[in-house]
Amino acid sequence: MEKYDIFIEAGQSNAEGYGHGPVKDPYISDDRILYLLNTKQATANTYPIEIAQERPFKGGYPDDRIGDLALTFATRYIQAGLLEEGRKILIVRCAKGGTGFMYNQWEMNAPLYLRMLDMADYALSLNPENRLMGMLWHQGEHEAYEGNQPDRYHGQLLALVQSVKQRYNCPNLPFICGGFCNEWKIQYLESCKEILAVIRDVAAILNGAFIETEDLLSNNQKNGDGDVIHFCRESLQILGNRYFDAYQSIIKNT
Repeated sequence: MEKYDIFIEAGQSNAEGYGHGPVKDPYISDDRILYLLNTKQATANTYPIEIAQERPFKGGYPDDRIGDLALTFATRYIQAGLLEEGRKILIVRCAKGGTGFMYNQWEMNAPLYLRMLDMADYALSLNPENRLMGMLWHQGEHEAYEGNQPDRYHGQLLALVQSVKQRYNCPNLPFICGGFCNEWKIQYLESCKEILAVIRDVAAILNGAFIETEDLLSNNQKNGDGDVIHFCRESLQILGNRYFDAYQSIIKNT
């Protein structure tokens, strides 16, 4: 049986991955980095596992692909010598674009929350030596756009992450999150400021880190396609590097 270091990748579209465009160093697949996909096989009560790779971007140039910050993060995890011999990385891919806490999606006992737990349960059940190593979260645009109240969102996000830590007995589990695409943020600046302040505070409470993103380009800025809410592929690589730098700082101080 494979032994996995498991990372939950959750939230909405910038965690799911919508960024495309050219990059200097395209991700090269590594058989030590795998995805647990969210397409559950109901009859077998299993989730598929496959070698992680960037998906092709339809409509782009021939080599254009869709980025994923977790792939850069996982590559850095290996390069830093954190993956022990004989182990692999399993990325639990449970993010869903356009989702939040307003409409029974990520709240406690809501469908996406329950799917996240079910996927993590399944990943850990594959081998008693599997271990949950971190939570990579990117979400909040939905709250800013839909007008979720900051105090309400604070309680919702805090409860979600705390429940994961409690369920898996990981009180020091690193929680890494990040800011919004700046080109989109400035259109909804006041509501975004309030929601981002919540995310920063939750990260500070929960042995976490909040990653600043003001300098990262959108798909529109990089590719001219009108998509201002999603980080481009190059920005997702930078974001993955920043997530890992923060993760490494957390585990050194824990």
